[in-house]
Amino acid sequence: MPHHLLIVDDEPATAWALAEGLADDGFTIDTFRTAEEACQWLRHSRSDLVISDLRLPGMSGLDLARKLARGRNAQPVIIVTAYGSVETLRSLREAGVADCFSKPFAIDALRLAVRRALSARDASARREVTRRRRAATPRRKAA
Repeated sequence: MPHHLLIVDDEPATAWALAEGLADDGFTIDTFRTAEEACQWLRHSRSDLVISDLRLPGMSGLDLARKLARGRNAQPVIIVTAYGSVETLRSLREAGVADCFSKPFAIDALRLAVRRALSARDASARREVTRRRRAATPRRKAA
């Protein structure tokens, strides 16, 4: 099953360009103009990764990343922004953002970051399944 990505950007042209740039990689993609719309959608569906603009009307991309880092459905977030600073980058890292890109950026660099974040997420999920299987398997007593 292909990975599902969410793109959150209040600029429709940017959201479209990101979706078009990533569509050839076989992802299914939904776009949203606000973080609140994306959160509403996530209440009833799931995605594997979110790409969000930092500055959005209402909830920011940073606040969205913090929200998505919690809970059992935690997922990687990649931030794109035209307003990067050292302090912003520090805040994004503390929030657990997988990667951050300053606009404009090369779509190939974003593709690589998406693949890297999804690989890390998939590996983490496999480790968790293995851990749960081991925990559920009764241990034999040594004779």
